[in-house]
Amino acid sequence: MPAVRDVAVLSVATFPARHGFSTTELGSMGLTQAPDAAAVMERRRQLAEAVGFDLNRAAFAEQVHGAAVHAFRRAEGVPGGQTVRRTDVLTSDVPGQALLTFHADCYPLLVVDPARGAVGSAHAGWRGTLDRAGEALVLAMREAYGSRPEELEVLVGPGICGECYEVGPEVVAAFRERLPEADRSLRPRGGRAALDLACALKLQLERAGVAPDHVTDLAACTREDARWFSHRGGRSGRFLAAIVVP
Repeated sequence: MPAVRDVAVLSVATFPARHGFSTTELGSMGLTQAPDAAAVMERRRQLAEAVGFDLNRAAFAEQVHGAAVHAFRRAEGVPGGQTVRRTDVLTSDVPGQALLTFHADCYPLLVVDPARGAVGSAHAGWRGTLDRAGEALVLAMREAYGSRPEELEVLVGPGICGECYEVGPEVVAAFRERLPEADRSLRPRGGRAALDLACALKLQLERAGVAPDHVTDLAACTREDARWFSHRGGRSGRFLAAIVVP
């Protein structure tokens, strides 16, 4: 695993943008059905302090397990804090703005374009991966800011690993029908299969033009590692992935 900062908010020392992943040590970041909303907001404030961004200017994704994109642009003005509805992919070139996505087995993808001062974030489970969230993130960066895919740096955050994520025949059939990289990310288990979402996402990034040696994988399994909230691991809650525009 790449070098990380501390137990409550993990980050990769070599990744060229401020970022962080909150852990179970800090607590669940989801407000839905939270018994104490004030406590959740205090945890978010602590995350913002640890990573280094203004929570009042941050953008949160209201995820729907797809690949819809919302791009913030510097030329359109500095946005206040907000939740972007029905969106799993966010991008921005607004200096100091943070993009945040919620996770509990689905993968966070963080991307930075150092040359143009732009960043992006995606939430990708099996549905988002099937909808090509990885490619959507790269395309959004190119269309909004003129980013060149080969210059992007990408960080694959914590998610459920290919050994732990077993899916049924309907998911297997959908992947084989719609994704040419399916055979490299699926391993049959009787009528079911083990699905390696990280593998599928990295293949999508490569197809979109991202250089493989520009992709860093944290290689942290949310089911196996108690630092992360996980549906499959029986640890209810959400952790946040954050990235900040330089």
